[in-house]
Amino acid sequence: MRGGCLDLVTSDPLSKTGFPVETFRKPVSVLFLGLVAATAIFTLPNGHGSRWHELLEFIGFFLLIIAALGRVWAIVYVGGRKTRELCQRGPYSVTRNPLYFFSFLGVLGVGLALQNLLLTAVLMTAFLAYYAAVIRSEEKRLRAVHGIKFEQYARRVPRFWPRWGEYREDEELVVNIKPFRRALFEVFWFLAVIVASDALEFLHEKGVWPVWTLPF
Repeated sequence: MRGGCLDLVTSDPLSKTGFPVETFRKPVSVLFLGLVAATAIFTLPNGHGSRWHELLEFIGFFLLIIAALGRVWAIVYVGGRKTRELCQRGPYSVTRNPLYFFSFLGVLGVGLALQNLLLTAVLMTAFLAYYAAVIRSEEKRLRAVHGIKFEQYARRVPRFWPRWGEYREDEELVVNIKPFRRALFEVFWFLAVIVASDALEFLHEKGVWPVWTLPF
C-alpha cells in the first residue's frame, strides 16, 4: 500500500480504447470552456451587479477555491496510479470519484462567479450527464482490474456525493511529483476565473462591446 492505494496490479489489462466515452473527455472539456467563454464575454444576466448577484459571485469564488484545493488533495493520493492501484484513503474514503466531485464544484463555481444562473444550470446538467457516463466506463475497467476488492470498496464508499463520516487517512503518504505539479498548475486556471470574471465585469460596465441580456 502506498498513499492509501492498494497496489494490486502492475499494468492495466484494459486500455481506454475499449471505452470510447473516455476518449472524448478533452474535446468535451474544450467545448465546455468555449461555451463558458462565449457566454461570459457576450451575455449578461438580468440584474447583473445587484446584491443578490454579488452574493452569487462570492459563493462562486469560494467554490472555485474549494475545487482547486480539493483536486490537489485528490491527486496527492491518486496521482499517476488511478487504475493501477485502488485508492481508498483520504478523499477516496468518502467518494470513489473525488476528482470529478471537486471538478463539479468548480463548474458550479464558474457559473456562479459569472453571476449567470442560466449558464450554471446548463453547465451542471451537461457535466453530470457526460461524467456519469465517464464514471461508469472507468468503473467497468476498475472492476476488471481489481475484481472483488473494487466491489467491496464500491459497497462501502459512495460513487459521487461524499459521505464524510467514512473518512480515513494514512499517517504517511508517498506523493508522485509529476501529477502533483500538474495539479498545482490546474489551481492557476481555477483561480484565473476569479480574476477573469472581475475583468469582464469591468469591461462590460465600460461598454467595450455589445452584450445580450439573459432572462436570469
